[in-house]
Amino acid sequence: MPPLRYLGLPLLASRLTIADCKPLLQKIDERIKGWEGINLSFAGRVQLIQSVLMALNTYWAMAFILPKGVIREVEKRLRTFLWKGHSGGGYAKVAWSHICRPKEEGGLGIRNVLALNRALMSRHLWRVITSDRNSIWVEWVTTIRLRSQSIWTVSDRVGSWSWRKLLRLRPLLLPHIEYRIGNGELFSIWQDPWHPNGILIHHFPRGSSLMDLSTSDRLCKVIHEGQWQWPVTTDIDCLTILHSLPAIHGDTDKIIWLLDGGNFSTAGAYTVFSPPEPKVDWSSLLLGRFKIPRHNFILWLAFLGRLSTMDKPWIGNGTGMCVLCGGNQIESHSHLFFKCPFARECLRAVRRRTRFPWPNREWNMDISWAAVKWRGRHVVNMAYRALLASLVYRLWEERNHRVFQQQCRSFLFARDFSGRGCSSTHY
Repeated sequence: MPPLRYLGLPLLASRLTIADCKPLLQKIDERIKGWEGINLSFAGRVQLIQSVLMALNTYWAMAFILPKGVIREVEKRLRTFLWKGHSGGGYAKVAWSHICRPKEEGGLGIRNVLALNRALMSRHLWRVITSDRNSIWVEWVTTIRLRSQSIWTVSDRVGSWSWRKLLRLRPLLLPHIEYRIGNGELFSIWQDPWHPNGILIHHFPRGSSLMDLSTSDRLCKVIHEGQWQWPVTTDIDCLTILHSLPAIHGDTDKIIWLLDGGNFSTAGAYTVFSPPEPKVDWSSLLLGRFKIPRHNFILWLAFLGRLSTMDKPWIGNGTGMCVLCGGNQIESHSHLFFKCPFARECLRAVRRRTRFPWPNREWNMDISWAAVKWRGRHVVNMAYRALLASLVYRLWEERNHRVFQQQCRSFLFARDFSGRGCSSTHY
């Protein structure tokens, strides 16, 4: 018998299984199947993944900790739809983990499903940590699950599967939380992480008895008129506690989220579960109001060296030679952009019309040069960025015409493709 549902989500008292998540996978499949007859570009598929398919996943990820098997199935569908346009198997040009990086780190800005699920669920944990009194669920957790314990000390081996999974997010959130001491009425001496050494009961389990304090005592018991006033002790463990006490700030106790200016957000929590990677200098070349998404996607692949050029061992025309110039040069990114005689002729045609300042040395060197010279919001720099994307896109388009359709266009097409390319905003 299928589980009862509320607002499209299963009502379960047990562990969420892959079978329980079939409606999510079916909805994703149905959406993808409905788009199969549409001739979508890569950029169009990226937009649909971000605005439609990820929204379906997010609705479930806000309510449940998704099993890893479900996350793998969701990512498999997103990945194959991006590269093939359907939910079947297909060859991926770029690793999914790289695609899920922010744009400034060389990715496409699609959210990592696992990290997003953890970030969304960490909001529930944050509400318990801060004792959100407007939440009936928090009141229930405090009364039934925690009782006299803190959220930081309650065992993650007891309770439902979802509850245990939620508690295992605590070590990841803790470095980004600060307990700022005021009057000490809200914080537990032994069970809250207010001390630089962490949760005291974990490091000094005998401390409470040696100081003649209870494990449930609040910090206000050792604060008097805004100053620390601990029991006298000679125990070395207790002295370790006393020698590194934090400052007292007065007023009330506060729990502060150290990211996003102190206000907890899912976006900030996402960076906890998906740590930043080094930024790439060429990401600025994909920005600007003149950008054409389908052009930028091909340019992005060219920056990564992931276009299906003939120099790759699993791709080729038997010889690996460039089909644009018909010469004896191996087709590679560096050759296509713009060492190939055909590409150089196109570049000259563009320069005659636009004064396009491309140095045309080595591809990677030229990318770094352009990333420095064309940064910012100046209209000329934005036009140059759009023109580069258009030029790369049209060259790759012509190359594919010759490889797959055996159609050759003359050098004359270079005279007008820059104007045509920069006038369209279609995906």
